[in-house]
Amino acid sequence: MTHVIIRGNNGRRHEVDFEDAEVTVEVFVNERCVELVIEALDEDRPLQKKRFALVNLPRADFDRAMAEAARQCKYSIKAVE
Repeated sequence: MTHVIIRGNNGRRHEVDFEDAEVTVEVFVNERCVELVIEALDEDRPLQKKRFALVNLPRADFDRAMAEAARQCKYSIKAVE
């Protein structure tokens, strides 16, 4: 079950629960940031009620986290051709 939970500067918790909906995930990368767009494919919801999450991360932090995850991985990771 896909979900996203964040806590803002004001201390409030914000949650997007995608339940069992099919989701799309798009990744945009440039030299400064990595952006993830996660959206539920809710055909029956109006546009202003669509469930989505947008995550924008500094590229250097993302790269460090992925490198650390790769070092800890017990299985080999193969590139998809």
